[in-house]
Amino acid sequence: MAKTFEQKINRFDGGISDSSRDPAVGGAAMVKHFDIFSDPRKLTPHRSTENDMHDGTTSTGMKTYDVRHFTLGSNGNLYGLGKNASGYPKVVSKTAANLLTGNWTLNATAEGNAARILGCFIEWQSAFWFFQGTNQLAKWTIGSTVTNSVATVGSTITTVAHGIVGSDNNLYLFYNNKVVRVSPAGAVTDDVFALPSDMRIVSAARYGTYIAIGLAYGTGATQSPSGRSLVILWDMSSTTVPSDVVDWGEGELVILGNVEGRLVGITNKYLETAAGQSSLAVGGGSMVVKMWAGGIPQVVKEVVANQSVTQGRMLRDVVIKGNRLYWIASVPMNQSTSTESTYHLGIWVFGRKNVNSNFTIALDTIDENVDSSNFYINSFGSAGNYFFINHSADFSITRTNDAATYSFSSIYESQIFNGGDSSVLKKLIGITVNTAPLPTAGQIVAKYRKDEDSSYTTIFTHTTDNSLAHSSVNIESTGATLPTFRELQIRIESSGGAEVVGFSFKYEEVETRMY
Repeated sequence: MAKTFEQKINRFDGGISDSSRDPAVGGAAMVKHFDIFSDPRKLTPHRSTENDMHDGTTSTGMKTYDVRHFTLGSNGNLYGLGKNASGYPKVVSKTAANLLTGNWTLNATAEGNAARILGCFIEWQSAFWFFQGTNQLAKWTIGSTVTNSVATVGSTITTVAHGIVGSDNNLYLFYNNKVVRVSPAGAVTDDVFALPSDMRIVSAARYGTYIAIGLAYGTGATQSPSGRSLVILWDMSSTTVPSDVVDWGEGELVILGNVEGRLVGITNKYLETAAGQSSLAVGGGSMVVKMWAGGIPQVVKEVVANQSVTQGRMLRDVVIKGNRLYWIASVPMNQSTSTESTYHLGIWVFGRKNVNSNFTIALDTIDENVDSSNFYINSFGSAGNYFFINHSADFSITRTNDAATYSFSSIYESQIFNGGDSSVLKKLIGITVNTAPLPTAGQIVAKYRKDEDSSYTTIFTHTTDNSLAHSSVNIESTGATLPTFRELQIRIESSGGAEVVGFSFKYEEVETRMY
């Protein structure tokens, strides 16, 4: 009689594992558009997004303004750096009272007088600060007017990083390889700290009483992720000598943030063919998450692509909330074709539930409204638990739905199961997916992929209201038997708000090795 085995999975807080063959409990080959932090034993789908583009005249009028760097102001209003018909900066906003239901406000006095420069938009001393033209530092005093040339910097601006407020209560802004200091009184000092001339500032973060400045090689407007990146610790008083220099390793450091008092950096390691670096990676590059709190930066997670990225991008926008770091990336993995559905574009997250949990990574939020022919996200930001996203070639704006609407598919793909031995042929006997009581619109689809398969086959689709589980011993749509396999992956798709609390499957050995 053939030996029968059962595999049970009821923990999901491991996020995306370093390898789809890692047998560690809780990991997955892919977890997308699920909340894996709130409850380690439940996959809770995120709400879908909805359009938020009404300019007071038309329902899609905000596309014209290409709003970037969504920022929640200290007064509770939401602000963004748009542009007017001349391509000049235009600050737009939504009031706190109408953040989710109201139209955008087009502030008539919030327009600059030179070309918009993206990369920096920060509130400081009741004003929003940004760069424009070729060398202008500008600010819009909230509710008042724009000062177009608070100062002019000494070099033509080619690259910009987001500004931060230092522990010394000064504002610090970054362009090229230069640091600009703005005092609370409004005094502006350019180039206050010497940095390597063959590098550019890509990101900065507070680190205790220091500013951590992330640097990558290259100084032009078009960059490639070659060379090694550095992180400079600066005490904000020295003009030439850093407090520490940290070698961040190979590739282009894109995002730097502080999570639980540790520096976390996200590196683009040869992902994009447009950078001309694909020959340095076999099949594709990787997105590397490193953490540092002294010593040598440690690789915590590395998401490896199986092909080069020709669509999508990694952005310098970053959100840190709940001791988690969120950013935009597109990483093709676990798939065999280069289509928009396999690029895994969206808002990624790195962090953990609490100090008793492990750090993990997941593709937290996707937006199915992104145009598949122009598959990219241009910018994002957050206001509380709501993400605001600028996407596609027409600069559409969507945000997290304020109603409990779950029209997107949340996806979990399991690790590769082989029963401990891929040489042994096995027969799938049955599969069960357990859920919280299935809501009225809830749906669960269970699929499998075996051995050399490049796509998944549907086993069942389940929609019974208030159901807690569904089991199947065949392909329900046709009655066909479940497959034999040497290696197996299970994919679970949730829509309509269905929460997954576990799944299991049984299999038996069809043949065993004779030695």
